[in-house]
Amino acid sequence: MSRSRSPPTALLSMLACCSLVACSASPPTRYYTLQSDAPRDGFRGGSASGMVPANQAVVRLEPVVIPPELDRLELVSRSGPYRVRITDSDRWAAPLDEQIRRVLSDDLAARLPPHLVADPNEPASNDPRRLLSIAIAEFYADGACATTLRADWTLRGTNGDSERGTEQVQRPGATPCTDAIAAAMSSALGMLADRLASVILAQPVTEEAADAR
Repeated sequence: MSRSRSPPTALLSMLACCSLVACSASPPTRYYTLQSDAPRDGFRGGSASGMVPANQAVVRLEPVVIPPELDRLELVSRSGPYRVRITDSDRWAAPLDEQIRRVLSDDLAARLPPHLVADPNEPASNDPRRLLSIAIAEFYADGACATTLRADWTLRGTNGDSERGTEQVQRPGATPCTDAIAAAMSSALGMLADRLASVILAQPVTEEAADAR
């Protein structure tokens, strides 16, 4: 008749110590958020009256589309030509697509005349709106915080006409780059907002939208 033996007390103590060491060695989870970026070189399309220019219609940024590999709470960084690094202990505090929309909308509002950018979460209304849609194709920072942002955009006018384009932003890095990926990505969004603000100001509004103002 076989008899099972209990593990020695010393072995159990050693396993418990190893378990505690493993747990204590796990890095704490850090949470990051994107933030709006101030206009560069005083870039701002202002108006003396503080009102929306007569030949412009208010713009609303639609929900932003991001690639599936970025649609996660963990931070994703570029580690090589065909490789990315996903850090489980570094996470976004909110979904990345929602943060991009919020920050980019704030960036545009800081670069355009007052009241020209609508609250992206405004309730539905019959007020004329130009709709800005953005699809992010690439948005990565590497270990030195060099950042690449490539985005396709569509600006639809109030009469159904549309204008399309692609913007690519290259932001140089700096070494060391400790805990600065979110700041580098925020800066890249500000550079994208500089370009989109020029596009928005260059598109006139239709007579129907002007009459509705």
